[in-house]
Amino acid sequence: MKLIVTILILLIVDYYFYSAISTILNNYILKIIYWLISFSFYLAILYIFLNYYEQDYSVESGNNLIICTSLILIIFVSKFLGIVPLIIDDIIRSFKLLNIFLFKIDTHYNVDRLKFLKQTAVIISSLLFSTMLLGMKFGRYNFKKNFQDIYLKKWPKSLNGYKIIHISDLHLGSFGSVEKLEEVVKIINEEVADLIVFTGDLVNNSFHEATAYINTLNKLIAKDGKFSVLGNHDYGDYRGIKRGTKVWEENFQNLKNLEKDAGFQLLLNETITINRSEDKFNLIGVENWGAGNFNKDGDIDSAITNIDQSLPNILLSHDPSHWSQVILKKNYNIDLQLSGHTHGMQFGVDIPGIKWSPVQYRYKQWAGLYRKDQKQIYVNRGLGSLGYAGRVGIMPDISILNIRSV
Repeated sequence: MKLIVTILILLIVDYYFYSAISTILNNYILKIIYWLISFSFYLAILYIFLNYYEQDYSVESGNNLIICTSLILIIFVSKFLGIVPLIIDDIIRSFKLLNIFLFKIDTHYNVDRLKFLKQTAVIISSLLFSTMLLGMKFGRYNFKKNFQDIYLKKWPKSLNGYKIIHISDLHLGSFGSVEKLEEVVKIINEEVADLIVFTGDLVNNSFHEATAYINTLNKLIAKDGKFSVLGNHDYGDYRGIKRGTKVWEENFQNLKNLEKDAGFQLLLNETITINRSEDKFNLIGVENWGAGNFNKDGDIDSAITNIDQSLPNILLSHDPSHWSQVILKKNYNIDLQLSGHTHGMQFGVDIPGIKWSPVQYRYKQWAGLYRKDQKQIYVNRGLGSLGYAGRVGIMPDISILNIRSV
């Protein structure tokens, strides 16, 4: 039923957009091409829905799937934004028609669509379509090292310059290339990390998506080890399988086993103390906790039971809303939270002096470092992609965090 409703909505938008710009498509061949392209994407949606099986996943099939879904997304997002000036035009036309009806204005009063707004709709759609295509070509694997000094009040001076490499949101079901992940591993290992942390979303839906990449992830090296937590996608809830069933439990257990095979110690509402000579700090890891309809398996109280609160506390928690909705509100003794989840929406501007993405209207903490009194959160922009196999302005993120004492 959801599929039928989705296609109907897309078809309505499609027809609305076409009806407005059809006069610009001034010959039948262009009009036929328009609908051939549109209906080919409707058929692609049906094909994906009816023929995608997780157990048949391979790197190639996963890549083909996300390329296909990305093209569908680009086409229809471009049209959705393109209809904005057309809606404005229809509002103007409605007022004109109302004037004709109420004030008996001459019926020769022009109520046709404004050519300027029709052309604007085409320009907006074309620019967005072109930009997102370029993002697939040049942004998807344009890995960026983001360096950040983070000062913590309780951090021991002897550990100044302690290097944590923070990655997140691999989404291996749509990563599309083992060779590109090998490139990521090489970049990270060249930095000689003290600690590597991964803040969740290894897969999109199923453990099958990660199997081809595990040997590569196992090559990551850090002096004090590699640690991870789960993201909302790692539970398999988006497969539509009820929690607690045998299928769900098997998928979840297999995913946790793959984290171990990749060399990560998965922290499930627990704390481990990192020792470096006589200096120590607590690394706390919770399961996913997200505001709104996201799952709330994270249990910070269980994670910090019996820990030494005099030590610096670094929390791994996938969703940054956990910081604003729980950690700050209840004033937990957390010096630094490391999160991911937002991807920076894979679209925006991220240059010195300007940082913007539509995702900031949903998450106030969405990329980089944020402070509130003595508490801080760093949000990784994600390495992989979801839905759209590209990046525009917000590049795949390898965060290199240098921890220092105040």
